[in-house]
Amino acid sequence: MTDGPDLSLRELHLVLAVAEARSFTDAAEASHLSQSALSRAVNNAERRIGARLFERTTRSVVLTPVGEELVRIARRLLDGHARGMQEFALFRDGLGGVVRVAALPSVAATALPPLVAALRQDNPGVVVDITDTLAHLAVDLLVSGRVDFAITVPDDLPEGVAFRPLLQDRFHVAFRSDHAFRGRTSVTWRELADEQVVTFGSASSLRALTDEAFARVGVAPATTVEAQNIAVIAGLIAAGLGVAAAPAQVLPLMAFANLESAELVDPTVDRTLGLAYVPGRSRSPAADYVERALIASGLEGSVD
Repeated sequence: MTDGPDLSLRELHLVLAVAEARSFTDAAEASHLSQSALSRAVNNAERRIGARLFERTTRSVVLTPVGEELVRIARRLLDGHARGMQEFALFRDGLGGVVRVAALPSVAATALPPLVAALRQDNPGVVVDITDTLAHLAVDLLVSGRVDFAITVPDDLPEGVAFRPLLQDRFHVAFRSDHAFRGRTSVTWRELADEQVVTFGSASSLRALTDEAFARVGVAPATTVEAQNIAVIAGLIAAGLGVAAAPAQVLPLMAFANLESAELVDPTVDRTLGLAYVPGRSRSPAADYVERALIASGLEGSVD
């Protein structure tokens, strides 16, 4: 493959200026150069290309076939360069770029979409790429550098990962509308233990919290059904196979099953959701912008 001529962006700009003006005099004036300087620049370009770009007469300047092809390519290159520099300026100023976030499924489906919608309206150049996953996998993505930060729980974070709390998410019991809990605003964990309980799988961060809550009151549900997916758990409840303990952020993901809920008390149990990050790691201005928006958003509060 033959190497192409090495022309600078400045030389391409000058060739294009002459082609559009069809005059060295007018192009030199528009480029703030003397005519002789412009002529030398075009002559140098022609020498490196090895072909004439313009047919010059006393009255006009006309592109040769080689010149027409170079101008076509130059326009594409210069337009691409301008777009690229504009994208870089947006990135530099925190108004552009891709920000990668790993989040628990309940957060990714309920709390993050309004934030992403607001960001798109304010700064459409910032793209938020969301990965919904389990807590330990979200942290793995963070540590490996594949995401800028994770929205997760503070449990078992490895050394070098910091955590900023954002949200206290209270546990409720979800049940069918014809269940004995119907009309209740609160249910105790002891009462819950008397029911057939649909539990989250052991890989879920919610399972440890429910097991700990039962242990605190010294009880355990007599019979349980286990599932990994929120939608599956809702379906099992709707089918009359039990009730489930779930934080408030999770309940909207069960809405399709037409379930009811009541706050779990004695004790009340909150899971803490927050921002996990690696202090000192270099991040883009856009990532810093998204982090500030997240902290200032409605996520900072309690759901109960």
